[in-house]
Amino acid sequence: MSLHPVDQDSDNESYHSLRFLYPNFEAEDPEHYHPGGFHPVHLGDTYYGGRYRIVHKLGAGGFSTVWLARDECDRKWVALKFVAAKHSSSISDKSLRVLSSQVAVSNRARGPATFMSELGRFTFEGPNGRHLCLVLPVFGPSASELSTLFSCRLKPWLARKVGYQAAKALADLHAQGICHGDVTTGNILFTLQGFDHLNEAGVYRLFGPPVTQQLELESGEPTGPEAPRYLVKALDFLSLDFNFISSNTILVDFDQSFPISSPPKKMLGTPAEFLAPEVAVGLPPSPASDVWALGCFLFRLRGGLSPFSAFEVDCPVELVRIVEQTLGDRPAEWGDTLWDDFGYPTKNPRKGRHVAKLDEKRSLRDLVYKIWDDQPEGNVVNTGVPGCQKRLYISEDNEPFPPCFGNMIWKPTAVKVDNVYIYGFDDESDAMLDAMPKIAEHEAALLYDLLSKIFVYDAKQRPTAKEILDHSWFHSTTSPRTTPT
Repeated sequence: MSLHPVDQDSDNESYHSLRFLYPNFEAEDPEHYHPGGFHPVHLGDTYYGGRYRIVHKLGAGGFSTVWLARDECDRKWVALKFVAAKHSSSISDKSLRVLSSQVAVSNRARGPATFMSELGRFTFEGPNGRHLCLVLPVFGPSASELSTLFSCRLKPWLARKVGYQAAKALADLHAQGICHGDVTTGNILFTLQGFDHLNEAGVYRLFGPPVTQQLELESGEPTGPEAPRYLVKALDFLSLDFNFISSNTILVDFDQSFPISSPPKKMLGTPAEFLAPEVAVGLPPSPASDVWALGCFLFRLRGGLSPFSAFEVDCPVELVRIVEQTLGDRPAEWGDTLWDDFGYPTKNPRKGRHVAKLDEKRSLRDLVYKIWDDQPEGNVVNTGVPGCQKRLYISEDNEPFPPCFGNMIWKPTAVKVDNVYIYGFDDESDAMLDAMPKIAEHEAALLYDLLSKIFVYDAKQRPTAKEILDHSWFHSTTSPRTTPT
């Protein structure tokens, strides 16, 4: 979820006065359904004079929900992105429309698309205000969904390929004088192959009917017009015995983008774990801050999480502290930075305070060399070390992905170490996780070399996105793994 100061009041209020009962599947936060928030969408709804009809749900984020819709005029599938009312006016701003148009024109001129181009946009009035709706091509899951610590990992070759594609998209964007401003694994989407040939009956035959759950208030009262009658579980491409997901990706979401010559004065909405430290302390973003985010993206692709992610890293000040743990003391000129109660930099001495650095040190090299490699053969790791032989409860999380995805992704929770399935972090799991095969020595050395060039405090010393494209890590091949330590 992106961090935005504009959201602080509403978010804090939602934590203290929850209105809705949460569904038993992953969905958008129902607390976003209020005046100024999300628009309530139902299956079968039509928009833009009946042209677009809602068929299924594709996903949701902090500012929008995204739905699979049928374009009744052109008889094709599109994705409708419904932006929260309070963010619709800023995204509809003329400068952003010009920026999006500039990206689209250059994108077509350069050959194979590296950015998502809008198919159209419209606005409409709903019970929660006036909303912007973007009409987009349909794409598959994000790199975030396919590279998440225990639930899904990319195969090494695909991580490198997707990393290269992201760097290429960023280099192309910077060459046009534009910063993306929000380079994260959530904003790189996999393209689909063969999905356009499905009709509505084919979608339901393959994926099943949409899974819904009635939305209920904590009070037991019926929901009002500001909320949908039910929530919908997003369509799951990984649940099929047929693979629509290609190995190509595209860069999306230009809501935070800006001309390099005119950086924004307000802090970007980049999630803290991808935020460059100079931006975190209040300095203007730049192509170099995009490159820092790209470095976090590359580590996440290969390692399943960002190098600067932790439970506590949910605001700029915590990001700066964990970066300092990893890279050493921050620049002296940042030492006087004051932080408000939300963890954001402030120049008001009455609202800010200094924050002490963390004592424990972290090593970027160790983080890289401890990355797991590929799926263990047979999803089994035998250490030969006597230990706990308990059997954990077996659930669908322990089922590997269907064979059609075998060359692209693998599931850590389907792996057994000494007869125990991997399940997460706790005091008893450390030895299991350490036993997992580690990244190949030569690839670890290359990845560490690349990241150590990117993760530096001095933004001027970072390589450009174009220079990164020549790095050998992207072109490395599989070799024997390092011995677990």
